[in-house]
Amino acid sequence: MKTRERAKLLNTLTILLKGLEDKVTTIELRNESSIQGRIDNVDYLMNVTLTDAVLFAPDGRQLMTCEEFFVQVSDVTNIVVDFTTLINK
Repeated sequence: MKTRERAKLLNTLTILLKGLEDKVTTIELRNESSIQGRIDNVDYLMNVTLTDAVLFAPDGRQLMTCEEFFVQVSDVTNIVVDFTTLINK
């Protein structure tokens, strides 16, 4: 990882998402749908790769399942963080 990338990672909220790697979480998307899955990777720009992901419609219907799903930070509105998963390591 380049020095600039590392500095951006450590000095932004991206570090919180890095702490959620290997945890199951829900990401709410700009089109009002949501995706739930295990965070596999978070890059320094806050783009997220999920594994074993399930995409949900705005009304809660399950639309599809994916082995791997990439979410660009520009498509994210909220990330649901269950802080008990962080405490119970």
